Amino acid sequence: MIEVSAGIIRREDGRVLICRRGEGRSNAHLWEFPGGKLEAGESPCDCLKRELLEELSLPVEGLREICRSEAQGILFHFIEGTAQAEPRLTEHEAFAFVEEREMLGYAFCPADTEIARALALNDPPLRHFFWDFDGTVMDTYPAMTEAFVRMAARLGVDISHQRALSLLKNNLTHALRVLADENGLDAAAMVPLYREKERETLRRMARPVAGIPEALRALPGRHYLVTHRDRAALDYLDTMGLKGFFADFVVEDDGFPRKPAPDSLLHLVRKHGLDPAECVMIGDRPLDTAAGRNAGMLSCLLDEEGRFPDDPCELRTASATELPALLCPAKP
Repeated sequence: MIEVSAGIIRREDGRVLICRRGEGRSNAHLWEFPGGKLEAGESPCDCLKRELLEELSLPVEGLREICRSEAQGILFHFIEGTAQAEPRLTEHEAFAFVEEREMLGYAFCPADTEIARALALNDPPLRHFFWDFDGTVMDTYPAMTEAFVRMAARLGVDISHQRALSLLKNNLTHALRVLADENGLDAAAMVPLYREKERETLRRMARPVAGIPEALRALPGRHYLVTHRDRAALDYLDTMGLKGFFADFVVEDDGFPRKPAPDSLLHLVRKHGLDPAECVMIGDRPLDTAAGRNAGMLSCLLDEEGRFPDDPCELRTASATELPALLCPAKP
């Protein structure tokens, strides 16, 4: 098996060295922890010391292996160390010394992605989890889509479930406005009819998003709900046995501006004396992740259908079952 050493090299201020691979190399233009292949009879630490001198003219000291991982038949040794000098580029196209949390903003090579995320999310670890309701905690979109289609039919408009869902994933106001503009209807007058149909369908169809009960149970910290829905959201949570997982709630009745405005999140941060660096906002739409970033916390997109590939969230997943490992990885 091929073995590779990769360096978690810190300078005196604690920032970590990362390098961007150059044109013509595998994983070109992605970032990595610098290093290289072990030669015959070479220890992982000796390999790293040699490679960093050859590639970056960078002497390092205090080397110790902190973890290993295997990918595509290659065994990676991740080794901590310190450096006093600045690197000089010969093979890479760029370098940066970054704080560990800042690594979430860089696109790493596949072999380095998990270790970068583990370092970033343990400095400090996340302890407070802010959740959107519709499409994140509760799978309400099938009921909402059915209600929208039924409302449209009542008004003499034929719309597919697929298109209704696409419009609703933006937000209800947008969906009603588009339907009204296309069919010469009054969007405001449609709201009561939609809400009537929605109450009927939610009672029958609303269920927790797959994996959410397990994620709420597994994540090590406190949970907070931030929703545009009224207090009926708490009744749905209670019916499904989920309300007890949450330390506090903000609902429509509380009167805060709608997301992506951060006011509702900041209210909870102040009320409970939270450190935003230990908080993450989890939602299924860009307005949720934007609210998190606007509140100075991390954002995580739960995008089961891959609808928002360009959302600038720091974290993303297609499955709620992956949330505990994604948000709270073990410290390397």
